[in-house]
Parts: sequence; C-alpha cells; structure tokens
Amino acid sequence: MLSPDHFRQIASHWLSGVAVVTSIAADAKPVGMTMSAVMSLSLDPPQFLVCIDNRAKTLAAISSSRNFCINYLREDQEQIATAFARSGDNKFAAFSHHPGQNGAPVLDGTVAFVECTLEAIYPGGDHSIVVGNAMHGGTHGGDPLGYHRGNYQRLPKNTLVGNDTQMW
Repeated sequence: MLSPDHFRQIASHWLSGVAVVTSIAADAKPVGMTMSAVMSLSLDPPQFLVCIDNRAKTLAAISSSRNFCINYLREDQEQIATAFARSGDNKFAAFSHHPGQNGAPVLDGTVAFVECTLEAIYPGGDHSIVVGNAMHGGTHGGDPLGYHRGNYQRLPKNTLVGNDTQMW
C-alpha cells in the first residue's frame, strides 16, 4: 500500500479547482474550509460531492445544519484560499459574504457558487464523502483558481472559453 507521502505526491499531479465549502455550526457561527476534493456527481437529481476530513468543524456543521455552499474561487482569490485552509474561528471577518438561501455563507465575487442540502454522508477512510442536492447557485464569470503540485495556479488565458453570468 502507498505511504501517505507517496500518495500525496501522486495526487498532487492532478490539477484541481479550488473551492471554499461553507456551512453554519450548531452555535450559529459560520464555518468553512478550502478544498480541492469537490466535484459534480449527478445531473438528475443535480448533486455534488465533497470529501472532508473527519476532524473538520465544517463536517460537523454540515451534519448538524444539513446545508452547505461550495464557493469556486477566482484566480485572484488566493488570499481567501489560504485563510480558509488554516484553522481558526474568525475566517469570515476579512472577506465579503452573505447568507445564502439555505443559510450557508456565500462568498462574494467567486467564479460560481452552489448551495446544497445534505443527502448523505459516507465513510471514506480518514475523510467523509458528503453528497449534497444542488438547490440554488449562480455563476459570476472570471477565471478559476487552480491547485497543482502544492501551489496555486492560474490557467493560461487561451484555455478558457466564455465568461458569462447565469443564475438558476
């Protein structure tokens, strides 16, 4: 079996997007964490999945509130990614946000966001696989922030098509 370090090295070679997953804790305080383990799961019904460390406050908040929001970061939002990757209680103070329709914080100015209600949580080693039903969301345009080999990445401009804004 691969060692954790070797596993991490191999996994780092896959370019992924960067998102901040947010929710509301049982004490009504907003929580959130930076993630790259985020993906669409199903079109019918519309679902997303996120994989969260079992020790994370955000997982406990999603479990209790049964709601979360996936905020896809824009290429110039590395500061947000770094802040939400660290532990701490007041991550939201420095960044503009508002409550979404399901109550989970929506970060302002992201490429896109999707608000989900909890469908299921499955075990996945030291993480949990969280499946959410996509209820609300929107796109704001801009280019996404990427993560590759342990560093934030910006995609070359000629690889991206479209920059429209849509809400559903």
